[in-house]
Amino acid sequence: MSAALPLLVALLEVYAAGDIADCRKSAAAESVAARTAGLIPPGATVFVLGDTAYPSATQDALEACYEPTWGRHRAATLAIPGNHDYVDGRRDDFLAYFGSGAAPEGYFARELDGWLVIGLDSHLSGELLDRQYAWLEATLAAHTDTPCTLAMWHTPLFSSGLHRGAGEHMRRFWALLDAHGADVVLGGHEHFYEAFEPLDAEGRPVEDGIRSFVVGTGGTRLYGFWNPPYASRARILKHGVLRLSLDDGVYAWQFIRVDGGVADAGEARCRWSDPENRGHSPIIGGRGHDPR
Repeated sequence: MSAALPLLVALLEVYAAGDIADCRKSAAAESVAARTAGLIPPGATVFVLGDTAYPSATQDALEACYEPTWGRHRAATLAIPGNHDYVDGRRDDFLAYFGSGAAPEGYFARELDGWLVIGLDSHLSGELLDRQYAWLEATLAAHTDTPCTLAMWHTPLFSSGLHRGAGEHMRRFWALLDAHGADVVLGGHEHFYEAFEPLDAEGRPVEDGIRSFVVGTGGTRLYGFWNPPYASRARILKHGVLRLSLDDGVYAWQFIRVDGGVADAGEARCRWSDPENRGHSPIIGGRGHDPR
């Protein structure tokens, strides 16, 4: 078992996962979510990738299962909603719980230490989805001088899981982010960890593409992979969190298993880190492992 080693000395350390608090078979203190929450240092920035509590993120479920586990990091959390965060078509309890760490519209933009961080709601439809797209267009147009961009939404466009293809409606969002040089997209929904080579909006591996991670490993039960696309570079069936080290023009990642070992790691430069070389994102190094 390899220990979790320091990455580059970064301006911002982030820990991310989705599909988290599930106390249907154990008390919160004995749940897997309590163990994954323990991987996150106090005061660290946390990105919650949807499906905060099961079977639904009601006020009772959030207080009984999420609050005693990942709730210890709530003050430093940015959260986007998943399908289980909607209760009777609304996410009122989710919004009330996370407060300024979420957004009434379901989407937000934050500038964090030179990075543009965008949260989207992949469970909107119709006019609301179109409104979110128009907002994203305006947001990206207003940040053309930002060298590094990370976006997150719950239902991934690309995955090897049971719900592969469920994020098809987000393809135009990926294409828009790609056109503006975005670097990283995070998702959950599938209950495993998966990392992809840089991809374009059609799922083709390209050197100058967006690197994506599926991190549905926060605590609920896991399930396996279905016909992985060849651009899938790491597939891990373990609970854990994704650690991101975000710096000036460069980033690094580690998937830290619940036992503290590192199962996937690498570094890359931001695509627009050099204004004279936009559209080129050379990989510094990376390694991945299939599940064992």
